[in-house]
Amino acid sequence: MLLGWVIAALFVLALAAGARADTYATGCVAYPNQPLTPCRMDDRNADYCTLYPWQAAQGARFGEAMENLDAQTVLYDTYVSTCAYNTDLGGHISGQSGEYVLDLNTLGMYLCTKRTPDGTRCDQASVIFAPYNPNYSSNTSTKQTQWRNTLCHEVGHGVGLYHNAGEGCMGSVLATGYLYYTSHQVDHINSAH
Repeated sequence: MLLGWVIAALFVLALAAGARADTYATGCVAYPNQPLTPCRMDDRNADYCTLYPWQAAQGARFGEAMENLDAQTVLYDTYVSTCAYNTDLGGHISGQSGEYVLDLNTLGMYLCTKRTPDGTRCDQASVIFAPYNPNYSSNTSTKQTQWRNTLCHEVGHGVGLYHNAGEGCMGSVLATGYLYYTSHQVDHINSAH
């Protein structure tokens, strides 16, 4: 009887482990081979920049997304005023000064642009953001929340998170109420860094 309970417990643990693995990246594919593949940052310091200046309201939302990562996980962010070879995450406005242009149905995108030498993590990445997309609300307050959600989502890809059908900002649809990572996702991030 005891052996049966042990086998059952191991089976439940195996199922739980399998369910957890499907929401976190274990490898890393660099752009342009698979642009939508999440890829973990190479260390706990998530330094970030914007190649060109962002308007204050947009830049503040990017900063909030990074601060949210700080508040919820073992990672910490550092804003650097100039993007350089060692910057983890560069923020880019879609189409600004000839930058990557997102299609109308895409509000944001994460791209790993340079992998670590062993290929397992991302040394440099970009978050492309489309603040002028007409799919955002015309209501200023709602739009700001939607921007927060989008940037939280794309930064989440930058630490290895896939889309999630449940709560939290990793949902694959635009939301106005989810500006955080779930405890399940936080566990993934913290255990991997």
